[in-house]
Amino acid sequence: MNVILYLAEAFFVAYMMRIICLRLKIPAVSGYVVGGVILGGSLFFWIPDGRTFTGHWLYSEKTLADFQIITQIALGIIALSIGTELEWKRLKHLGKSIISIAFCEATVAFVVVTLITYIIWKNISLSLILGAISSATAPAATVAVIQQYKAKGPLTSTILAVVGLDDAISFIIFAFALAIAKSSMNGEHINLMIGLIMPFVEVIASLLLGTFIGLLTAKLISLTNDQENLIFILGAMIFLVAGIASKFNLSELLANMACGSILINVYPLLKNKIRLSFRSFMPIFSALFFIIGGAHLNLYRFPSLWFISLVYFLCRAFGKIFGAFLGAAVGKADPLIKRWVGFTLLPQVGAAIALALVVQQEFGNGGYGAQGVELAQMIINVLLITTLITEFIGPFMTKTSLFKLGEAKE
Repeated sequence: MNVILYLAEAFFVAYMMRIICLRLKIPAVSGYVVGGVILGGSLFFWIPDGRTFTGHWLYSEKTLADFQIITQIALGIIALSIGTELEWKRLKHLGKSIISIAFCEATVAFVVVTLITYIIWKNISLSLILGAISSATAPAATVAVIQQYKAKGPLTSTILAVVGLDDAISFIIFAFALAIAKSSMNGEHINLMIGLIMPFVEVIASLLLGTFIGLLTAKLISLTNDQENLIFILGAMIFLVAGIASKFNLSELLANMACGSILINVYPLLKNKIRLSFRSFMPIFSALFFIIGGAHLNLYRFPSLWFISLVYFLCRAFGKIFGAFLGAAVGKADPLIKRWVGFTLLPQVGAAIALALVVQQEFGNGGYGAQGVELAQMIINVLLITTLITEFIGPFMTKTSLFKLGEAKE
């Protein structure tokens, strides 16, 4: 079978899972992830590598790599949609609490996961990297749930702003942790230039890239009233940002987010047109994104990794919920937001897996010996195992929180 036929299967499964989820009144995102697991190598060998069944992992990394462009496009669209929710006027009165919540939930999750895993496994590199990855919150699942239930209100605005800032914070934490982990495995001192300064440079450069392209795109959009022309311009912008960010090792997520924010704030009248355009093509890429993510899961590794995966999940969940509560209290947010916002920050599929793949590239090539390869394999599989849990539980928690505050509707 070729990639086109795999995509046909994915669309059919997405259709079936969406129908099931709508009838059961559960978020479609959860169904897409389960559909990906069903199609993946762990169960029905949707993506085989040509070997016969031996009871071991049978998915083809090459085949999954062929879907990378779809994942990249989906992340760009999701990031752009988050940016369009960051209306400065609407968020002005929430500014202090949003920064406080984002900072606390990311750092508390990092500290809790790092500390507990180090106490149990006594591996500073493993603990730091798992802790850093735990600070990231994937916006894709949260955005999908908000759009599915057409949620609007203070909690919705807070969630979208927090997950936007969360990625910038987690990127910096991860860069620091990776530098320390690499130095620890080499027995070297930390390179301050690479480990401390470069992450800030990359974040700033990503935001500047998004701002520049956003201003240019806003000008082009303001010259047209045709909805199809608007879709073409947005598509070109997403690919342009992704291409430049990839070329110069910048954050595509941050750059697209900055683009969306610039578009919506420079030309507020375009808000409804842009959001209408997203609704026409975003469901397709969103469904494929979660199905492909679920297909990565290797259930055969679960017996040897279930304990560390459970510890990671529980520590991360506690860190996110308590950190968000603490940040909301410090920022003097609304009591209802303080109570519920932490439960909406559990999903991790996009951001966490992306960071796990960076670890795989750094340590999995043998440059740090067998210890480095083992570290990379353990981290990527722990993240894939816990992703299934967070992507199934996370959307339910987000839905529950939004309905509790009356911001969502069936």
